[in-house]
Amino acid sequence: MQINERVLRLNDGVVNPQARYVLYWMQMYKRSSHNHALTWAIRQANDLRLPLVVYEGLKYYYPWASDRLHTFILQGVEERRREFAELGIRYVFYLQKDAADPRQVVATLARDAAMIVTDDFPCFIIPGHNRRVAELSDVPVYAVDSNGIIPMSKFVKEEYAAYTIRPKIHKLLPAYLRPYDEDRVEIDSTGIEVDCPDTAVSQENIAELVAACDIDHSVAPSRVYPGGSAAARARLGKFVSDILPRYHETRSKPDVDGSSRLSAYLHFGSISALQIGLAVQEAKAPEEAKEAYLEELIVRRELSFNMTRHNAAYDSLAALPAWVHKTMREHANDERPVVYSLEQLENAQTHDELWNAAQLEMTATGEMHNYIRMLWGKNVIAWTRTYEEAFETLVHLNNKYCLDGRNPNSYAGILWCFGKHDRPWFDRPIFGTMRYMASHSTGKKFGSTAYIEWAKTL
Repeated sequence: MQINERVLRLNDGVVNPQARYVLYWMQMYKRSSHNHALTWAIRQANDLRLPLVVYEGLKYYYPWASDRLHTFILQGVEERRREFAELGIRYVFYLQKDAADPRQVVATLARDAAMIVTDDFPCFIIPGHNRRVAELSDVPVYAVDSNGIIPMSKFVKEEYAAYTIRPKIHKLLPAYLRPYDEDRVEIDSTGIEVDCPDTAVSQENIAELVAACDIDHSVAPSRVYPGGSAAARARLGKFVSDILPRYHETRSKPDVDGSSRLSAYLHFGSISALQIGLAVQEAKAPEEAKEAYLEELIVRRELSFNMTRHNAAYDSLAALPAWVHKTMREHANDERPVVYSLEQLENAQTHDELWNAAQLEMTATGEMHNYIRMLWGKNVIAWTRTYEEAFETLVHLNNKYCLDGRNPNSYAGILWCFGKHDRPWFDRPIFGTMRYMASHSTGKKFGSTAYIEWAKTL
């Protein structure tokens, strides 16, 4: 049931009259400000005259769990604990290392909760988490949308492409691209006792904690992108002051530091799209640069959230439009000039130096420049036996190595390589009428030699 434009009620539970607190289960919006779910939880706690407890958990068995993803999340825990304490809110973090550690922690915490508030993220494992907690809870469970600038509920169906959602967003934007009131708790909860393990995390013990987890230890932490809101705000500051003024000229140049590099922080909720949008709006930069970036931050990003909200097949080729399925049927048996195994692709062992450089950037840093990522995806389509294999390969590599994987933007970006949110082009082998990109022509549009040499140093 839609309570308001950002809040969904997920069950018919009744407020526990013996409750000791309101519980906010923070899954994706890992921040203490610009967080509509936190604001809603604070308001419910104040209305009920109860303290608020914020719980964040990290389990070992989520898909693609690795040293890279665990480290990025853990790097923000100490900071979040401090920021919530300053707000008078008890923050609990629990790292479940292996099968021997306690499970069902949210259910245990819910016994003393008046209600549960959580994050309405339309992708990956979060919708399943929310369905299960709603089914198992006797108290009300609310999911709150703090993903983008425009609430997802403003778009009642899946939009076909950017050109259909763009005018709707531009009409709504003045009402949402502005600061909003963030309440404070009326009852300090920092000293409250809760029935939950609380893992002590510091910058000094993160490596030790990660090593003790039953996860994939082959994917090393990023040496370039640290986790946490402070790192996100630092990168935003650099972007706004040094990069944004020329963004319209540099955004498609992987050989220079010319893009925001904020996608990992957006994915993990270290920073909100609203924070970024307001900073860009107020920046001293040409309007052309601001418009180019806000198109990507708002229109393109929120189009991807719209897709994952309304298309249950977002993680498969079934999400593609009819014209793509037609052209794939017509070209399914086209001969591939070369076929690479998953291992060869993963280890950047192809004949294409530019593609190899993109793969090296991803495996080493956890990021890939957005412009080169399009070429990366297109070439995998050409180098695998079937479209289905290409899609599965791209999802696996992206979600395993990229800090911003497992996200609506990721799934929309991979599907775009197959024609999602695009239009038919000229017919050609393998791709049919899907848009085609080639390394030799793409590499001429920026300093590809410098990019390739840089990637080799990673």
